[in-house]
Amino acid sequence: MNLFLTLFLVVFFWLLFVGLSWLFMFFLAKSRGIVLKGDEFYQKTTGEHGQLIDLRDSAPYKRSHMRGARNIPTLNFTQGKSGLRKDRDIFLYDDSIRGAIRVAGILKKQGFSKSKIFILRGGYRQYKGR
Repeated sequence: MNLFLTLFLVVFFWLLFVGLSWLFMFFLAKSRGIVLKGDEFYQKTTGEHGQLIDLRDSAPYKRSHMRGARNIPTLNFTQGKSGLRKDRDIFLYDDSIRGAIRVAGILKKQGFSKSKIFILRGGYRQYKGR
């Protein structure tokens, strides 16, 4: 019985940790930009003349990317952002939301407005307009 209780507690706390981590990432993303689902992101990028930034490495970008996207990998972002304009919307996507959240934080520190930063929720896999 003691083994069952231990196993239950391990699984319970692991699920609690995963859930709290997800909530933390969600609220962090909301504080740094506007988080959009795949369909909303697609409609907004096609309807607006913004700056679409693919934060993935160059190999996945070359295989497949959103039309009009500029590739600036997350690790090199501080070096490659010199051409971004503060007066236009910025659309960020990565394989997951983590890289986009990190870059949105960098942009906010550089003086970009939160209302002009849009993050694709769920990453590139959630994008349906390929």
